[in-house]
Amino acid sequence: MAIDVNIRITEDRKKTILTFSPDSGVTGQLELNQLELDNLIQALGSVRWMMAEGQKIAEITGAQIKPAYQTKWAIQKNIEKAETLLAFQHPGFGPLGFVLSDQQVKEYVKALQKGLKIKK
Repeated sequence: MAIDVNIRITEDRKKTILTFSPDSGVTGQLELNQLELDNLIQALGSVRWMMAEGQKIAEITGAQIKPAYQTKWAIQKNIEKAETLLAFQHPGFGPLGFVLSDQQVKEYVKALQKGLKIKK
């Protein structure tokens, strides 16, 4: 089932309105403030995560990426599990994070250092 929906933001940029096309089989519209939209995005992300569970993770090479610039970020170390959480605030998707093993952290540091040397 394809859902045909028109998404627009109000002039004051305080709300977004999702209007469903009669052909979509869904009727009506949803009006969401920023927090409600954030909650919907997070809920959809959680559902997608569950749907993808057990599937092979797609390669990142060649993927279209929407980068977040000038964001807030944090690093949290879990010494017991030898893991590091790298979290950041994405303007389109809200707070995101991923966990790196100590070996992955070493690989990231090496790659970042190499990138800095290239810039010089």
